[in-house]
Amino acid sequence: MKKLIIYSILGVMLLSVTSCYKADNWDAPSARIHGRVIDSYTGENLLSSQNDWSIRIWERSWTASEPTNQNLPVKQDGSYNNSKLFAGTYDMLPYGGPFWPVTDTVKNVTLNGTTEQEFTVTPYLQLLDFETHLEGTNLFMSCRLKAPIRTGLPNLVEIKPFLSLTTFCGAGANSNIDIGEYSNKRIQINKSWQDEVGDSETSNVYTIGPLPVKAGYTYYVRLGANVNDANRKYNYTEIVRVDVPR
Repeated sequence: MKKLIIYSILGVMLLSVTSCYKADNWDAPSARIHGRVIDSYTGENLLSSQNDWSIRIWERSWTASEPTNQNLPVKQDGSYNNSKLFAGTYDMLPYGGPFWPVTDTVKNVTLNGTTEQEFTVTPYLQLLDFETHLEGTNLFMSCRLKAPIRTGLPNLVEIKPFLSLTTFCGAGANSNIDIGEYSNKRIQINKSWQDEVGDSETSNVYTIGPLPVKAGYTYYVRLGANVNDANRKYNYTEIVRVDVPR
């Protein structure tokens, strides 16, 4: 009798365990969406930093509950790619970046297999005439700012140098060299465009330096400038390689 009770208990436990391993009826997400975010002024990809902002998406074909947004990170080269989404219909827009807010959501983008979707945005600022030069083991960087749209432009915040020992360089890159000597060289502006620059759409040259670098090292460098919007993300120069002689 005791054995019968023990076997019965073991049987119930076994059924309980196996009931937890029912087959999942949902296919794994495998739809792919990719594309690029285009700078309306240049027609090229918007210069960015790795995972600095995103493409925000909402699945509209899911009706069991109110759709919540997902964020697809944008890469440093201005492209994005995600291959682990559920097939369906989505609304999409670039979100949280250094550009005038995008209000025209791209609606009813069908994801089934591989889908390409491009976006065009208008940056707050352009950084022009970027130059670097070395004086021994001191690095100097310079650029000018341009604001094609000045009406309603949030105040300028700062111009900041970014230096990295890898090709990933910018506020979102983990490889930046984060030392006080670099951060202290940023140019704090905290003024309106009118107060800082005047009526012109292009500023005078800003120069940042000296920034100490090490002989024999290779650096990847750029400048970023931002405005005082809700996100305070940077518009960037291109990334330049700097080889410091031994």
